[in-house]
Amino acid sequence: MQGQLLKGRYQILQPLGQGGFGQTYLAADTQRPNHPQCVVKHLQVQPPSPGAPVSPAVLAKAQQLFAQEAEILEKLGKHDQIPQLLAYFEENQEFYLVQELITGNTLSQEIVPGQKLSETQVISLLKDTLAVLAFVHQENVIHRDIKPANLIRRQADGKIVLIDFGAVKEIRSLSTHQQTTSLTVAIGTPGYMPNEQAGGKPQFSSDVYALGIIAIQALTGLNPDPRVGGLPQDSNTGEISWKNHATVSDDLADIIDTMVRQDYRQRYANAAKALQDIIGLSQPNVPTTAVSLPAASGTNSTVKANQSSVMSILQWPRDHKIGCATLIVTIAGIIVAVRVPEVRNFFHLDDIKDVTYTTEKGIILQYPGNWEVQEINPPVGGDRAVFQSPKQDSSDPYQENITLTIIDLPQPLSKEQYYDQWLRPELESEYNIKLVNTPNSTTLDNRDANTVIYTITQGGIELKRQAFWTVKNGTVYQLTYSGEMANFPTDQQVMKKVQDSFKIP
Repeated sequence: MQGQLLKGRYQILQPLGQGGFGQTYLAADTQRPNHPQCVVKHLQVQPPSPGAPVSPAVLAKAQQLFAQEAEILEKLGKHDQIPQLLAYFEENQEFYLVQELITGNTLSQEIVPGQKLSETQVISLLKDTLAVLAFVHQENVIHRDIKPANLIRRQADGKIVLIDFGAVKEIRSLSTHQQTTSLTVAIGTPGYMPNEQAGGKPQFSSDVYALGIIAIQALTGLNPDPRVGGLPQDSNTGEISWKNHATVSDDLADIIDTMVRQDYRQRYANAAKALQDIIGLSQPNVPTTAVSLPAASGTNSTVKANQSSVMSILQWPRDHKIGCATLIVTIAGIIVAVRVPEVRNFFHLDDIKDVTYTTEKGIILQYPGNWEVQEINPPVGGDRAVFQSPKQDSSDPYQENITLTIIDLPQPLSKEQYYDQWLRPELESEYNIKLVNTPNSTTLDNRDANTVIYTITQGGIELKRQAFWTVKNGTVYQLTYSGEMANFPTDQQVMKKVQDSFKIP
């Protein structure tokens, strides 16, 4: 096809590769200034045998799938980390998708068998990928082919871009179903595809499983492809046995284990759930800052605490020694003083100013200025963000957090119906708990709202969670607090401030 002009506009420059969807080409858009490059995916329904015609029923089914997939890609492509759909069309019973060209390398070039990535690298990879995958799940789409080859690290900013959605492959699969329009062929890649997906019943948690496999692959250097042995399994439980091949913290290992459970009902229900726990992992320590002291020459130099530095101090002139000693005594006095509660209160040292969080849709709330906020899937398809407290010290096992979730309901529901039909079944299934039949009443933005408190155990830590929600014009607005049982309800003071400041458009 090299040199061919498709639709009178897209000129094929060179082939890029072939996958489950068909052939991929690099092309130039001749109807835009400077002829920018793009990607053309050529989808063709294969006949049952060479030269045989494609039945009208199969062709009609392919056209339907193609139109549906184009609509999905158009919607998802609004996210910064998913290629934008530029065009789609049909010529001579063959189908073409034109998408934004992403310049970068796939994770297949980073995650190499026999080589291990650090835990910090894997956490960063999971955060970035789960954030975009949470957006996909929010749009009610299952990717179905998460693997290193379908994750590109964009050269411009280093972000992970998600490509090659599995539903497109259904069009190719029609070639094996020439006499019927039904599809039973599993879409996915062996080693990354869980059992329920292989059985033709993918779940949101199927994508979570595949990403968990990538994390294991990165940490262990093992190849999950069953054709080369795959990942080791526990002979008693059937679960993947990988931790003895990796250097990994218990917290991250627990999260990954939950991502790759054989029973999809025991996994994170979707990417947003997994992302919340990844965000909750300990933050890296803040590096120490060097102190500048006057050198013997009278200029400033950075002093390191080693033997040569100490000897140089001993050789300072007497007045410099007295000045340094005075400075040290003064600093020590300040350190002692600021530890006294009365001094801290007098100077308002413990006062932390609140920060206002707003969205394009008009949602407003205030949270402590020393907390971190991470948006999970902004701004298309609703807003979701996690607000997380700072780590107090190295012994702090859990950082309390508050999650803002906005859900556009497919049909009108009251706040009580949302609890009965959505929230309660989801929480009871995910955490194997029993919630009350009737939630308590409260308010959000001066509107009637409901709240429910429940207890779970995560990583050996007993947590208390409280969800607040209301429904307005078919949209659920929900705040969920999560903190250690031992600190509940003391930590609820922050939640109360957030709740009081919450404004709904």
